[in-house]
Amino acid sequence: MNKRTLKLAALSLILALGAATAFAADNVQGLWKTVDDKTGKPKAYILLYGYKGQVFGRTMATIDEKTGAVKDTTDTPVDKAEKADKIAGNPPYAGMDFVYKLEDKGKEWRGLILDPNSGDEYDCRIWLDKGNLIVRGQLKGIGFIGRNQTWFKAAESDLPPGYKLPDPSTFVPVMQTKIK
Repeated sequence: MNKRTLKLAALSLILALGAATAFAADNVQGLWKTVDDKTGKPKAYILLYGYKGQVFGRTMATIDEKTGAVKDTTDTPVDKAEKADKIAGNPPYAGMDFVYKLEDKGKEWRGLILDPNSGDEYDCRIWLDKGNLIVRGQLKGIGFIGRNQTWFKAAESDLPPGYKLPDPSTFVPVMQTKIK
């Protein structure tokens, strides 16, 4: 192999790697604070985590709408926690996976999102915009009918003193279903 061929091969490799990163979606994993798009009040802290090449979202803590204080966390005993009564098994909100199977689609992630209040499932698209996460739930197969929420980056220090986030590498997603 001559020098010119070697240089061309190296340049091709660099360009290919650069193009692959240019079309990859931003990393959205981490802790996010949700805000109700209708009331403008904080609702919950969500941990987006990776599992087998996809991204999932689990509620870590819920927020009391009246006081703005954390109401339940994944440490709250199940018998005392607020429950999602439209979901099969009546699971607590804190600890529930409701964002599923997000896959990197270039500039955004796409998958599914569950409305834990109604049990309805929607197509989901998420992307970063100026450091905030835009989360769009839309009717399955009909991309123009839906709504956006803006989630804000959060830190573990935003959670109650003494609460320690679980290690997301130990998570196995649990797909929820609506009560039929």
